[in-house]
Amino acid sequence: MNKNIALKLIGIVLFVVLAVVSSKSVYADCESNYGGGETCVYNKSFKITKQVRLEGNDTWKDKITDVEEGDVIEFKIKIENTGEVDVDDMKMKDELPDELEKVGGSGLTEEWDDFESDETKTFIIKAKVEDDEFDKENFDKCVVNKAEVRYDGEFEGADTATVCYGNGDITELPETGVSTLGLGFTGFGLITVGSLIKRSKRD
Repeated sequence: MNKNIALKLIGIVLFVVLAVVSSKSVYADCESNYGGGETCVYNKSFKITKQVRLEGNDTWKDKITDVEEGDVIEFKIKIENTGEVDVDDMKMKDELPDELEKVGGSGLTEEWDDFESDETKTFIIKAKVEDDEFDKENFDKCVVNKAEVRYDGEFEGADTATVCYGNGDITELPETGVSTLGLGFTGFGLITVGSLIKRSKRD
């Protein structure tokens, strides 16, 4: 009887030890250091998307073309932590064109910590076209608004949304609007992949 109890106790102890070991953080890749400890590399990546709509509309788009004087424009910036690790020191910066004025919503610059893996941050910025932009007749104009995301001070990605206004029939973004920013920033978010390194030493 005592032997059976001892075997059961040993089994319980082994189960607890295995549970503790399996609950430890799993790293993407770890290498032993000379003299003890290890260096572990974590995969990190972020995705940023930016869309626009007129206030009151249900649908978000990459570009709107029916903006009139006095209309409130809403920009949505969504940033996703698509990596394997939680991070701090995140920053979003929106480069509002000179033709637009901010009238509400989130700040043009937002900073935050504790950005968990698979977490999403969403910012809404409200703006209007400057009144003096409409002080002319028979014109069509498009402006591009870019937002970017940075981690630990380093650029991680950007995306744009386009606003067109005027008195004409606007159907396409002028070629100059694309060439000044590059095709890589038009219509989709830039995803960057990197790594974080953690070193640990044993006493």
